[in-house]
Amino acid sequence: MIESTIEIEGSKKLLNLFYEALLPEENFKTGRASYTLKKGNNLKIKIVANDAVAFRAVATNLSGLMAIVQKTWNLKNEIR
Repeated sequence: MIESTIEIEGSKKLLNLFYEALLPEENFKTGRASYTLKKGNNLKIKIVANDAVAFRAVATNLSGLMAIVQKTWNLKNEIR
């Protein structure tokens, strides 16, 4: 079994956007992998997977969704 916790720090608004984007996907657990979210002063994402391929699939999905949020945030706040 593979477990990893990712801790993200940043502005509360951006962390809330990440959380809201990732929350619906949290319900799509499979027999091979899942993740949980915990929001506080930072955002913690705990990934649990049975194997490396399942872990990679979850990590790729999370980073893809977060990249969309980050790009939108950058455009809205004129960050290049």
